[in-house]
Amino acid sequence: MTDTTRDAKTAQDIKELEERRRVAMLAADVATLDKLFAEQMVYTHSNAATDNKAEYLDKLGQRHFDYRELAFLDQDIRLAGDAALVTGRMTGEVVIAGALRKLNGQTTVVWIKQDAGWQLLAFQSTPIPAV
Repeated sequence: MTDTTRDAKTAQDIKELEERRRVAMLAADVATLDKLFAEQMVYTHSNAATDNKAEYLDKLGQRHFDYRELAFLDQDIRLAGDAALVTGRMTGEVVIAGALRKLNGQTTVVWIKQDAGWQLLAFQSTPIPAV
């Protein structure tokens, strides 16, 4: 397998993992996300609050975050050794502690290759200002 073919396959694998993550977030599927997230994961929300893996999964499982709609758009995947950087947009609706919020942010996601396979290490969302 050539480097180009390997990179194309890895990029496709990451794209599929991103879709699994999106579906699991919508379903509050904590078990799937537990496998997808690295133990050291940090999730930085669009309001600059951060959660580690346990905190995020607990909040999702308790429906503190209740995703109603979620789309990952314009994803660009860049590979660097055992890391993959995904940039793009995230839109949707989420109920947070009972209040509906519209999501429209530029996102950065870092996946790392570990013994267990590819896992999400970091997520950060920056809100796109309304014009």
